[in-house]
Amino acid sequence: MSDSRHTCHWPGCGKAVPPAMWGCSAHWFKLPKALRDRVWATYRPGQEITKTPSAAYLDVARDVQAWIKDQP
Repeated sequence: MSDSRHTCHWPGCGKAVPPAMWGCSAHWFKLPKALRDRVWATYRPGQEITKTPSAAYLDVARDVQAWIKDQP
């Protein structure tokens, strides 16, 4: 049986979230809607189980982290 623990992708958060979710609701809604839309558009159901996200999902994940880094 695999370990399904997953934490928010916001740096330093560490809050537990369901495996199919990017992050906790507080941090998810800090992201601009355009980025949130891109995350959902590139998410493939089950990628959290197979651990094989698409290249497009990884691209938007990098864009999200870059956006977060640019925040004050």
